[in-house]
Amino acid sequence: MRKEMNMKKKVLAVLLALAMVSGVICSCSSETADEAEASESSKAAATEDIAETEAPAETTEGADASESAEADSIYPLTYVDPYGNATVIESEPQTIVTVSPMVTEIIYALGAQDKLIGRSDYDDYPMEVFDIQTVGPIDLPDTELIASLEPDIVIVSSIFSEEAYNSLTALGIPVCIVVDEDSFAGMIDSVQNIADLAGVHDAGLELSAELSEEYAAYAALQETDADAQDVTVYYAMTFGEYGDYTGGNGTFIDEIIELAGYTNAADDTEGWEYSVEKLIENDPTFILVPEWGYDLFITSEPYSSLTAVQEGRVIAVDANLFERQGPRNFEAVQLIKDAVNEYLGELDAAA
Repeated sequence: MRKEMNMKKKVLAVLLALAMVSGVICSCSSETADEAEASESSKAAATEDIAETEAPAETTEGADASESAEADSIYPLTYVDPYGNATVIESEPQTIVTVSPMVTEIIYALGAQDKLIGRSDYDDYPMEVFDIQTVGPIDLPDTELIASLEPDIVIVSSIFSEEAYNSLTALGIPVCIVVDEDSFAGMIDSVQNIADLAGVHDAGLELSAELSEEYAAYAALQETDADAQDVTVYYAMTFGEYGDYTGGNGTFIDEIIELAGYTNAADDTEGWEYSVEKLIENDPTFILVPEWGYDLFITSEPYSSLTAVQEGRVIAVDANLFERQGPRNFEAVQLIKDAVNEYLGELDAAA
């Protein structure tokens, strides 16, 4: 019973993530900023942009990245979120509440964790985050508790509710929305935006540059031989009674698989919803399943009939490496490369 409850909690977290990336967004914005919602024209263009950029362009208004010697030089900072909400941050924040696991991970990656005084119930990485006060779920946290912490800024995801947004902003607490992106280029831009909001502008420049270099290195290593091109990879975000969801063409998970050098088995659809019939028909070479669902996937029909299941090419993975944007997404890329390289080596040995 406990195992079933834990699984349901994991699925709930996945469904919340799906709501974020599927366009169920905070309705508190007064208008939509067209420029902020413009996407890359193609993945090739995104690759070129990242590879050729030594440091990502500043996307947070009011910041002068090229001449900033200290983080405080970018203040007062006007942050315009993707929905057109403008928030003025008068001086460098000293205390931060994050209501997004993605944002919290990036705060730690930037070395700004000493400013963190509150986080969401779903934050679980790194382990040190469990020492931070929880403020509730990512959509409707305890706003009274947040207010009692007296944060200089609250950074949230797109699923943050209108009710919570209005409650905090009415008290004069700056609330800044950071959305999930659909590309590595967008993720790297988010790192810089979060760095500026957290008051660690220079750390953002450094980390963004490192991530851009890492992306370029993986892009240059993409497999070109025939065996590699035939490899297909499917990510089973949810399945069975919860519905079949994956990262289709144009999603962030799609780019993770392609950056590893292989073909997304679900590139014949856009968005996140898939069908078990298509999965059976495509019969992917590799299947990635979140750890919470691995045993159920390999023992349930019709999934157990897949070649990858029968030949031991289903891999239990940490879902956060794929579903939570940040520096650890490159671990997901390497995980795929390692698994496929071992498989291709076995093919060569058997030939």
